[in-house]
Amino acid sequence: MRLGLYGLPAAGKTYILDRIQKIKVFHGGDMLFDINKDFYHMDERCKKAVRKELANSLLKENNFIMDGHYSFGDNVVFTKEDGKLYDAFLYLYIDPQVLKSRMEKSSKNSKYLKFDIEKWQNTEIEKLREYCHEHDKDFYVIDNQDLGYFDDIDTVLKFIYAVSDGFSCVNFAKEAANDILSMSDFTDITLTDGDRTLIKEDSSSLVGYKTHIFDGNFYTGFQSFLHHENMMKYTDASKKLPISEITYNNFVLKHMDNGFVLTSGQPDIWENISEKIKRPVFFGNQMSSDTKFFITKFLQRNRKVRAFGDSMNDYFMLKRADEAFLIAKPTGELSSSLKNRNFEGIQIV
Repeated sequence: MRLGLYGLPAAGKTYILDRIQKIKVFHGGDMLFDINKDFYHMDERCKKAVRKELANSLLKENNFIMDGHYSFGDNVVFTKEDGKLYDAFLYLYIDPQVLKSRMEKSSKNSKYLKFDIEKWQNTEIEKLREYCHEHDKDFYVIDNQDLGYFDDIDTVLKFIYAVSDGFSCVNFAKEAANDILSMSDFTDITLTDGDRTLIKEDSSSLVGYKTHIFDGNFYTGFQSFLHHENMMKYTDASKKLPISEITYNNFVLKHMDNGFVLTSGQPDIWENISEKIKRPVFFGNQMSSDTKFFITKFLQRNRKVRAFGDSMNDYFMLKRADEAFLIAKPTGELSSSLKNRNFEGIQIV
């Protein structure tokens, strides 16, 4: 497994790499300098050639992690060779104000203060995610930072090791899509989110679970990894929330004759809901927004897909689906996680 660790200057990539022990660690800047000692004084055309040379030389390597950059301000340095090299991309997200503070204290990085740090970082995340969606690669945003570097470095390392060992939303999506195809002969397949979509409640909050894991609205495999660990602490949750108390969205339920539920909710609850509505439910620590996108994409090789969802966790699935429905709140408002998103092609109900 070849992992690319991306992020803006001063994001803390070196801080992470210096603490990794179970995987080979390569420092991209040092390796570029080793190829050509004049690298940092070259023009952009020559630098690009060196970057390509490094990426191609590492194709023979495996089981490593290396830091890299997508862009420097408006100058995109990411190459197709970089894209081919890595099996998965991890992106270190840091609050823009914290990044600015670090850059102000760094003679090396203060030159980047001329850029809009928030826009720069958001653009990198969007473009890398878009690239991974197109090329069937995993993309994870690690946003576990505090005012220092990382709130829980052990959790970050645990996740990186899990990815190195095979944790993959793309592979999970392939398996789920194959399972769905084996269970359905219909031309059209319905995929639906669970909480606040198929059912009107948020089943997790009803059993007392509260979290800030999704506050950044990234909903990648890193967030689903952490969320699932927390969910597994709520054993026998369905006993605290009798299924008889669940209220269903009838507009979604009427499309479930050939429907499948994709949820990050509490497994006990959703196993019982699955039994009641007689439809399969897919869940687990790899059920992220990207997983839902890839399940939809892989199914579309053979079927048309109708999709239902209510939040950013469903957005990419909805945008990809042949027919998509976004479930609004009872007040008519949309989830705040969808702020500034493009809803073209999505029906709001």
